[in-house]
Amino acid sequence: MTRYLTWTEFKLLTREPLVLVLTLMFPILLMVVLAAAFADHGGPVFANLDGTQFYVTAYLGAGIAIMGFMGTPTHLAGYRESGVLRRFRAAAISARAVVFSQAAVLTLLAVIGAAVMLVLATILFDIPGPASALGVAAAFAVGILAFAGIGTLLGSIMPGARSAQGLGLLLFFGTFLLVGGGPPPAVFPAALNAITSWTPTGLLLDAIRSPWAGNGLDVTAMVTLVLIAVAGFALASRRLSKN
Repeated sequence: MTRYLTWTEFKLLTREPLVLVLTLMFPILLMVVLAAAFADHGGPVFANLDGTQFYVTAYLGAGIAIMGFMGTPTHLAGYRESGVLRRFRAAAISARAVVFSQAAVLTLLAVIGAAVMLVLATILFDIPGPASALGVAAAFAVGILAFAGIGTLLGSIMPGARSAQGLGLLLFFGTFLLVGGGPPPAVFPAALNAITSWTPTGLLLDAIRSPWAGNGLDVTAMVTLVLIAVAGFALASRRLSKN
């Protein structure tokens, strides 16, 4: 039942144009534009990477954050608003199965987007591979879990799809553009960076970029993301089982 639910959720979500555009096309397009524009830049301002690698690593996390802040919450809140979750309960589909299916869909879309992005970056910019591919993969996986937890939690508490989408847009653009999706964080005031680096988006980008640059795993970011995932899934499952 869980496998069937996951496949059904994936087909339904991919029929929503906004989700496909934001999750897949938006990060890829901006990555290409920014990586090309800043290819000749580098140094400490760009976390000691060249401009291309800086923006590739940033936008690897974009698809995860978009789904966690917008895709999953909007979809799940729409289910609650329209009474679909009540019908799930009537059909003996547990809240845990619903949460798992949402996390699985986020994973599929994030992996597809990242794979396409890396292929394009290799073809267009001939970027070198990460210093630690295993470390980047681990950070990517932990980031998926954290944002799946955030997404299901937001979807379980927002009153409807439109409010979930509005909040998600605010959370994504309000954090992502400040932690590396726009100008490098080094150009912002230190006080602002001290705050944004502890947002889930900031932690995700730090976790991905550190092993890519050869600095090893960012243990603090990884552990914090795991804690976010655990808290998000636990609270979401509890709320969904009561709704």
